[in-house]
Amino acid sequence: MKKPYIVIPALDPDQHLLELIDSITTGDPEWNHYLGIIVVDDGSRLPDVFQQLADRHRVHVLRHEQNKGKGAALRTAFNWIIKQSDERCSGAVTADADGQHLAKDILAICTCLKGYPDKLWLGSRTFDEKDIPFRSRLGNKFTRVIFRLVTGQDIKDTQTGLRGIPLGFLKQLVHFNSSGYEFELEMLLSAKRCGYRINSQEITTVYEEGNETSHYRPVIDSIKIYQKFLKFASIGILSAGLDYSIFATAYFFSGQVLESIVLARIISGVFNFSLNRQWVFKQGAHVAWDATKYSCLAIVLVAANYGLTEAFRYFGVTPFIGKPLAEGLVFLLSYGGQKRLVFKKAT
Repeated sequence: MKKPYIVIPALDPDQHLLELIDSITTGDPEWNHYLGIIVVDDGSRLPDVFQQLADRHRVHVLRHEQNKGKGAALRTAFNWIIKQSDERCSGAVTADADGQHLAKDILAICTCLKGYPDKLWLGSRTFDEKDIPFRSRLGNKFTRVIFRLVTGQDIKDTQTGLRGIPLGFLKQLVHFNSSGYEFELEMLLSAKRCGYRINSQEITTVYEEGNETSHYRPVIDSIKIYQKFLKFASIGILSAGLDYSIFATAYFFSGQVLESIVLARIISGVFNFSLNRQWVFKQGAHVAWDATKYSCLAIVLVAANYGLTEAFRYFGVTPFIGKPLAEGLVFLLSYGGQKRLVFKKAT
């Protein structure tokens, strides 16, 4: 049966990392669950821990001369795995170096990936314990809601770094552009589109207050993680304002709902397409093809918008109010459609 490599990105780690790897090897002395352990030194200032690891059996230490971010460290490890062309390999199980993942849980995800190598496995924390920091609980809840709205999937722990990733997915992840913590959210957003179902395995929740080996910056890294969706939302707000202004003016003079919606959508659509293409999804080529796909999606959105607006009017809601209500419902459909269909190569 095929087995994964265990991948651990690390920046200035302490004894937690040595203890973790000792626990992994002790927990599976016969190497039944994994092929080896890959530790990526992401530009650490002190090499002592990595020097100790380099002498250990089946531990491979890869190094970045400068800090590049967690996503870049993971991609380096994934590239290494792919280049090995090892027929025994089923993929990679990623874990954090700061002591938040127990060896037994890492090995459990290895077992999951061994048994079902075509699924993306997440080691999910419960977030029920009272001692979990408020920012961690709030951050996960916010990401969970956003992820459910955008993808329709309800994932208990979207921020977990303990993941079992199929080999085929690794070959797509190495082409992602994101380099920091946002890489892991991009992975989840792209899994379904790339044909991988997401499954969860409950793990022990471990939090260490004041953990100096954790390099997650709550404000800065949260902005980076959500920036694609936030940029899309900001463009959507501007487009909606433009769209509504044109619609309200046209409807005021003509009294025609459909014609006013179509005119407004054409003008705001050109604005929306141009900014999303260059700023959010960063798709730089094949303008005609992208525009064609966007136009087809726009037709569907106009139809949905018109249908909802008319439905609100049927219940006595004026189009001046019903259209903005409809826009809110159509917004999420628009994001999912643009990410999956129009700008599919963006990741």
